[in-house]
Amino acid sequence: MLLSFTFLVNLVFAQGIIQDKIYKKNIKTAILHKAGDEISFPVIGLKSSNKLILSFDDLDADVKSYSYTISYCNSDWTVSDLHQSEYIDGYFENQMDEYQSSFNTTVNYTHYTLSFPNENIKPKLSGNYILKVFENNDTSQKVITKRFMVVEQMVLIESSVRNTGQSGYFYNDQELEIKLDFSGTELYNPGSNTKLVILKNYNWEENIVVLKPDMIRENEIIYDNYNILKFNGGNEFHYFNTKSIEYNVENIQSIDFIDNMYHFLLAPNTDRTFKDYIYEPEINGRFKIDISGRTDPTTEADYAYVYFTLKMDVPLQTGDIFVWGALTNYEFSNESKMVYSFEEKAYECRLFLKQGYYNYQYVLVDKGKPDYTYIEGNHAQTENDYIILVYYHDFRGNCDRLMGVNEINSVIK
Repeated sequence: MLLSFTFLVNLVFAQGIIQDKIYKKNIKTAILHKAGDEISFPVIGLKSSNKLILSFDDLDADVKSYSYTISYCNSDWTVSDLHQSEYIDGYFENQMDEYQSSFNTTVNYTHYTLSFPNENIKPKLSGNYILKVFENNDTSQKVITKRFMVVEQMVLIESSVRNTGQSGYFYNDQELEIKLDFSGTELYNPGSNTKLVILKNYNWEENIVVLKPDMIRENEIIYDNYNILKFNGGNEFHYFNTKSIEYNVENIQSIDFIDNMYHFLLAPNTDRTFKDYIYEPEINGRFKIDISGRTDPTTEADYAYVYFTLKMDVPLQTGDIFVWGALTNYEFSNESKMVYSFEEKAYECRLFLKQGYYNYQYVLVDKGKPDYTYIEGNHAQTENDYIILVYYHDFRGNCDRLMGVNEINSVIK
């Protein structure tokens, strides 16, 4: 096949693929982002001055010996055959030494922070990387794995999103057209050695992989096959804000303090499958830590139970419903699985979350396959972010170089 269409899903994924994952229950709110922007995509320029920030909380509230390293990956997130010396400039393993204790919170925790690249470790190559945090200087004691990318930005990317207005199957799709300009590069046969990956809303659970272009014209490579380059429009994310414990804001129905813990009950949601589209400003599934009346949310924001309610007269005959988004690490776990209450005629779930502004959706998972539109609905008008990644397989270096990254919004032109 000239074109390959691939979705990566947490429940079913190819063996050897490294994912964003938290391995210990005492670790919460693990975030990796560009310095200065907490909800940004974790990509930096090769040999640039840009920094990435990793932060997380340890609810054991003690001080542990955490170390970190980076691993180079192929474009499909399998670990490459390269030796660390081929892609790391500096020490292969380093200690995390920046941490603070929470201040004036009901739930105590230790907040860890890492800024990199730094004087101890820098990536030598562009491409995909895994940041791995481990404990007691033992790499087998994994704590966190997080994906990030390093880009050379050698390829000019032009892209557009079309919100389809056709009848029938394509009515609620968003279609992309992408043009790559390789002028000024000395890449060998980019038409055959280039791989395109497109992500929806900064997560790896919905992506399209294209191995061959639709047209090659001098230094231009064009991808315009709408049968392949299309996503469901989906719907805007639900949102809530737990920054205040004094009063209800943004979809908070009630706040209680029970057994020395805060409990936030969200306003109930309903099935949106057949409802008309309504625009809601949100951040496309991500979250941002926030707190009212304090100066440092990283150590002064508290943890609380947040209760989700999805009203349904009867339970589904097949499949499970999950609360989903960055707040669940885009995973479908027992923690985020909803349970039906016949008394309330609703699916219910509670999550233990740090105070802040959060987006979420409800996803049906049936026989291991997620359906992102079954409950939320599907609309071509929905505002979505798309990230376009351009990989070039370098046979001499035996690596997949990241030659360009572009972000495009389906509404904002």
